[in-house]
Amino acid sequence: MAKTGSILLVLLLLLVAAAGCGSQSGQPTYQENKKMVLDMLKTNEGKRTVKELLQDKEMRNTIVLDEPAVKKTIIETLTTEQGKKIWNEIIADPEFSGRLAKSMQQENEKLLKKMMKDPDYQGMMMDVLKAPKLQEQYLDLMKTKPFREQMKMGVQDTLASPLFKKQLMDAITEALKKQSKKGS
Repeated sequence: MAKTGSILLVLLLLLVAAAGCGSQSGQPTYQENKKMVLDMLKTNEGKRTVKELLQDKEMRNTIVLDEPAVKKTIIETLTTEQGKKIWNEIIADPEFSGRLAKSMQQENEKLLKKMMKDPDYQGMMMDVLKAPKLQEQYLDLMKTKPFREQMKMGVQDTLASPLFKKQLMDAITEALKKQSKKGS
């Protein structure tokens, strides 16, 4: 902070000194002051000073950004061709896109759950699932060897399940009881 304070002090001293040398009437006009400050900022020393101020963590924390201005700037930047190119490069970075996806995951899940309850969305999903080309792809998928092997393993797992065996035995016993009552 001492460094930032000294930089600000130097800037103020330069401004006061420049203001004293301004006009013949003794008091510089607004335009003269503005020109002097802008000229000082355009120098290498002025640019370096501003850069140092912006790199100072404490100074960055004290700068208050106007939300509508930030929003407008982001929209204008991202909608340009250069902005789109930069955005595509950023999204291509796996680390960035992973962090972005993780930060948005909960909101996406909430949105999806809300949409699944929406009758219009449900109707659209049903239309998609009923599409002839999609149904054809499902049927083609079911004909593949990996799908059949997966189905076989699923059936074998089900048949080996103690719960399924009990339910099957109960169903057979019930059917035999009904059959014997009809026969009697």
